[in-house]
Order: sequence, then structure tokens, then C-alpha cells
Amino acid sequence: MEYDEKYFAKSANMKAMVIWMVILIALSGAYALEVVKGTRDLSYYLMFLAFAWVPFGVGIATLIIKGWSTRAYKYIIAVGYGIFYIFVLMTTINMLTFSFILPVTSMLILYKNRKLMIVYSAVNVAAIAAFVVKSYMGGANSGTDMANYEIMFCVVLLCFVGFVLSINHLIKSDGAMVDSVKNNLQKVITTIEQVKGASTEVVDGVTVVRELAEENRTGAGVVVQSMEELTENNAVLNQKVDSSMDMTENIDGQVAHVAGLIEHIVALIDESVNHANTSTQDLAAVVTSTNEMAQLSSEIEKILGEFKEEFNMVKDETGTIEQITSQTNLLSLNASIEAARAGEAGKGFAVVADEIRSLSMGTQTSSNSIKDALNRLEVTADRMTESITTILKLVDETLAKMQNVNTSVVTIADDSRQLGEEIKVVDSAMKKVEDSNKSMVDNMKQVKDIMGAVTTSVAYSEETTKTMMSKYEETTRNVIKIETVVGKLVEELGAGGFMSVEDVMPGMKLSIGTEGGKTELRSEVLEVAGDSIFVAASTQAAVFLETYTNKQNYKVKIIVDNAMYIWEDVRITRTKDGDRFQLLVNGNPKVFNRRKYPRLPMTNACDIEVKAKNGSFMGKMVNISAGGFAFACKEAVFADAMGMLVELTIHDFDLLEGEVLRGTVIRSTDDDGTYIVGCRMPEDNMKIRDYVADRVKE
Repeated sequence: MEYDEKYFAKSANMKAMVIWMVILIALSGAYALEVVKGTRDLSYYLMFLAFAWVPFGVGIATLIIKGWSTRAYKYIIAVGYGIFYIFVLMTTINMLTFSFILPVTSMLILYKNRKLMIVYSAVNVAAIAAFVVKSYMGGANSGTDMANYEIMFCVVLLCFVGFVLSINHLIKSDGAMVDSVKNNLQKVITTIEQVKGASTEVVDGVTVVRELAEENRTGAGVVVQSMEELTENNAVLNQKVDSSMDMTENIDGQVAHVAGLIEHIVALIDESVNHANTSTQDLAAVVTSTNEMAQLSSEIEKILGEFKEEFNMVKDETGTIEQITSQTNLLSLNASIEAARAGEAGKGFAVVADEIRSLSMGTQTSSNSIKDALNRLEVTADRMTESITTILKLVDETLAKMQNVNTSVVTIADDSRQLGEEIKVVDSAMKKVEDSNKSMVDNMKQVKDIMGAVTTSVAYSEETTKTMMSKYEETTRNVIKIETVVGKLVEELGAGGFMSVEDVMPGMKLSIGTEGGKTELRSEVLEVAGDSIFVAASTQAAVFLETYTNKQNYKVKIIVDNAMYIWEDVRITRTKDGDRFQLLVNGNPKVFNRRKYPRLPMTNACDIEVKAKNGSFMGKMVNISAGGFAFACKEAVFADAMGMLVELTIHDFDLLEGEVLRGTVIRSTDDDGTYIVGCRMPEDNMKIRDYVADRVKE
């Protein structure tokens, strides 16, 4: 059976209480018989019961209030039963009453308190001396009485001397045994401390190995997935290569066909250039002819102008003829008149006048005909002039258009020549493309052969990676097995008492709760002194503790490295200065290895602050869990970072909303100048636990 101080203290108290109760029951019965017999009256008996049972009741109340393992109970027995014993001794006439003290006194040996036993024996001897004096003064002074008195003193003294010697022997024996145990225990403790330190290091090492195994398994899984995708992509690529080869051969045929077409186009372009040159020459002749027509039209227009002037002159002359005809008619009329006056003499002149008049009339008729013809000719001339004017405009417009056409034809001819030259360049390029296509077909065949070799290698790599993954899984299982064994060892060390409040250091995180309570107070250790742990008396702590301080026991959990220490029945009081709460922990804690949580890969950027170096650095997250995190950073400060305290803020991580994560570095791996740093957080983060669990399920 393991030693438990509280258990044995409780056992001693209960045994002493039972003996005390049995004696009181026996004496109460005996004195009740005396009352029945009439040797004692009822008032005495009631006083007897009060002296007997009131101290016993006080002892029971003390056990209930202060606990069954309280150290105060032995003093209550000594004082309470001592008062009852003195009362009985001083009110009795029976010489055997002195022995009532011995059964209870013998139980005091359980407490192995020599000082108490000596004091108790001195008081008992003084009480017996007072009893002897009272009895002697009362007349009990015969030889027999004196012999009884001597026996009483001898028995009491010898009993108490025996009690004291027994206690001395027990103390020395226990001391020697304890010294021996201490010597052996010191060796065991030294060994256990080494085992404990080694266990911590093993746990940390196993944790690192497990984390690396998990990270490698994750990486291997990604590689396998990538290999599978690469195999599929290689198959698709192989198909694409075959298709590309077919298409390349088709392109080669099409290029040859296009080359033939381009040669035909070149011939047509050459012919078009020749036709364009001929058309340019013909168009130049047409332009020349058109220019000559324009000049002739100008001359015709000039001739028409002259004709019009001559025509106007003819008209003027015709008017003159009309005037002459009119005057001739007038002269003929005058001549006829004069011939009539002359009579017969004037008949000949009258005939001439008639002929002149007939000629004048004919001239008038001819003049009218000429005038009508001239009018018609004028109309015709006007129409002709108008037509020629229109023709001249059309000739001008045609000339302008012909000039534009001539310019366009010249441009077309130049463009055709340039196009012919460029098509020759295209033809040369197409021939080069044809040669390139042939080379590409050869290259594609080589690529196809290489892709076949790559596919074979990828398939082999995939099998190898799967084998590696199975090894990682086996490694992980063994690591978990080792971790479990070491965790149980840590718990057993804690159960064996080798882990105590001495392992608690300032700065460690703790939580305080009540039995069955749903809420906990989270705080930080300020100081450790003896069996007391001190925390800050913050407002939150005051609200949580003030109501229950000194009224109930608490359960305290403290995370020490990779283990959780749990104390129950912890008493909490406020220090006199009021700035701190004192947590009084009794005995050794229960120790549990911290639970391992799944990790979630991350790539978020992060800010890293190293307290020991007073520096801030930029990094990138690798993974995170409820109990720790890992990041990558190129700064050389992390080359030897074991045990460093870091504070980390993750960018673009809404879950924490800028909350700072604190951790202790437990591993740092150099990956070509980039340090992969793993950290363990001082306490588990339940928000991250739920977040990772949800993502892992997905």
C-alpha cells in the first residue's frame, strides 16, 4: 500500500475516536447502574454525561469541519478526555478509577508525539496526586490505602514511561527507516529525475518525430496524389502527342498544298503585274486621248462662239436687208404714185416699179425664210452649245476620274509587285515551316519515347512512394505506441509522487474550477513558495473566487511542459496585501500526458516575435493544431532556437482575429536555409481544435 499522510492521519483519528467512544459508552452504562442502585444521584449522572460527551461532540465537530485527517484532533482528545478523567477521578471513591486514562492514552501513541505524551503524563500524575491528597484528607489513610496509592503511582508512571519509551523507539526506528528510505529514495529520486527529464525529452523527441512523420506522410500523400495526376496527365499527354503528330503530318500536307497554292498565286500575281503594267500604259493613252478630246472640245467651243458671232452678224445683215426691202417697197410705192401722176409717160416706170416691188416682195419672202432658218439655227446652236458644255463638263469629270483611276492602277501595280515579293517571302517561310514540321515530327517521336520512359518512372515512383507511406504509417503507429508508453510512464511518475509543485514555474498557465462547475478561471502562475501557488488578484479572478474563497475547495490544473498536473481540494485565500490569491495545494498532483491533436496544413503569412532576441520576423505558416504550431522562416536566429519563447500572429486568419499565439520551440529543422520551426503552446486552444476538426472532416 502506498503512503498517504491524509489517509493514515484519518485512520489514527478514527481509531482514537472509536476507543474514546467505547470507553464513554462503557462508563456511561456503569454509572447508570450506580444511579439505579442508588449509589449516585441523577444530578451527578447528568453532570457526568456532560463532562463525558460534550468534549467528544466537540471532537466530532472538529473532524467534520476541518476534515477527518486534521492534526487538531489529538489535542482535543488530550484536553477533552483529560477534563472528563479529572472530573471522574475527583468525584469517585474507587481506587481503580485512575486506570480509566490508560486505554485512551495508549491510543495517543498512534500520533507518535513524545512532547504531548510527556505533558499528558505530567498532568495525569498531578491529577492522581490531587486524588491521593483528597482521599488521604478524607480518611483513606490506612496501610492498605497507602499501598494502593503507591501502586497507582507506579502503574501510571510505568505506563507513561512505557508510552514515552515506545514513542522514542518508534521515532528512532521510523527515523532510521526513514533515513534508510531517504538514502535509497534519494537514489531513486535521482534516477527518477533523470527518467523524468529523459521522459520529457523523449516525449518532446517523440512529439517532434510524430509531427515530422505526420508532415512527411502528408507530403507523401501529396506526392502520391501528384504522381497519380502526373500518370494520368502523362497518358493524356501521350495521347496529345499522338494527336499532335497526326496533326503535324496533316499540317505538313497542308503546308505542301499551301506552298503549291502560293506558287500558283505568285504566277497569277506576276501575270496580274504584267496586266497592270499593260493597263497602266493603255490607261495613260486613254488619258492622253481624253486630254486631246478636252482640247478639241475647247476648240469646238471657241468655233461655236465664233459661229455664234458670225450668226449674229448674219442676223444683223438680214435686218439690214429687211430695212432695204422696206425702203425698196416704199420707193416702189412712191414710184408707182409718181408713174400714175405721169400717166402714160410713167407706165414704163410703173412697170419697173412693179418689178421692183415684186423683187422687193420676193426679197421680203426670202428674208423671212432666212430669218426663220436663222431662228431655227439659233435654237439648234444653243442646244449644241449646251450639249457641248455638258460634254466638256463630263470630259473634265472623266479626266479627273481617269487620273484617279490611273493613280489607283499605278498603286495597284506597285502593291501587286510588293505583294508578289512578300508572297515570295511567305513561300520561302512556308518552305522553312515545312522543314520545321518535319523536324517537329521527329522531335515529337522522341518526346513520345521520353514520355513513355517518364510514365514508367512515375509508375515506379508512385509504387515507391506508396511503400514509403506505408512505412510512414508504421512509423507513426510505433511513435504513437512509444508516446503512449512514455505518457503512461509520466502519469505513473506523477502517481508515484515524483512530480510535485516543485515542477511548477512562474509564467505557466493554470485553470481553476469547482467540483461540478461548468466554468473555469484561467490565469498564470506568479510565484511558487512551498506548497503555495500565487496568482494575480485580477478583477476576473476576484469575481470568480471572492464568493467562494475559504468556503469550498477547488480543482487546479497546471500545464507543465507536456503534462497536465491536477490538484483537488485546493484551498484559496487572498493575501494580506490583496494583490494576489494564494492556492494551497496538498500532496502530489495527478499527472496526465497532454492530448495530441491533429494538425492542419497552412500557408498563411505570419509575424514572429522572439522575446529573447527582441526581434520581429516575417514567416509562413506550415501547420497548426490545438496544442501547437509550425512555421517556416529564413532568419538565422532560428538555427538554434530550442526552448525559445515566441509570439506569433497569423495574417488573414479570421478565426483568431489578430489574437497572438504563444509557444515554446521544441524543434528547428534547416531546409536549405529555410528553418522549419515547431512550437508547443502552453495551453490547448479549443477554438483551433474545433476549427481543425471541421477541416479534417472535410
